[in-house]
Amino acid sequence: MTVYVIEDLDFFLEQARNCRHKLYQINQFATGIEVRLRAGTLGFRKEYKSESDEEFQKIKRIIETEGFIEVIETMPDDQFFI
Repeated sequence: MTVYVIEDLDFFLEQARNCRHKLYQINQFATGIEVRLRAGTLGFRKEYKSESDEEFQKIKRIIETEGFIEVIETMPDDQFFI
């Protein structure tokens, strides 16, 4: 399945409200924090320098209120039950 990554957070969130499965992942790196959001075939990905960034805080609030589910790991389907 292809994920179409877009830069417009507001458009992504507008589309995500109608999706059944909303997923997120937050990764810490030496250079900052990366947020990945996915709803259906749309994805949003952005890096922030710190947790105090205003848009990052907005995303954290939305993750809680919109019911996004955290992805802790990904793997191929045929390797899940090994």
